Amino acid sequence: MLSSYEAVYRHGMLQWINDVPDGDNLRVIVTVLERENVREFSEESIEKLLQRTKGIVRPAKSRDEIDRDIAAMRAEWERGWE
Repeated sequence: MLSSYEAVYRHGMLQWINDVPDGDNLRVIVTVLERENVREFSEESIEKLLQRTKGIVRPAKSRDEIDRDIAAMRAEWERGWE
């Protein structure tokens, strides 16, 4: 079965962009894209990405907070039309 993974070939090594294939000693078929189609990844671009996404994910709620939210939703649902 064939699976596709995206990587950049740099200095004799493949640097995986997203998913990394499972296993070791894998047989691969490499397709080289035009130079202009290769996205450059650097420490600076990763730092910029982290700064842009800062604050998107909220801290996880505790069980008590989730229970309170569910209880409030249930009470609102059951109060009926006024």
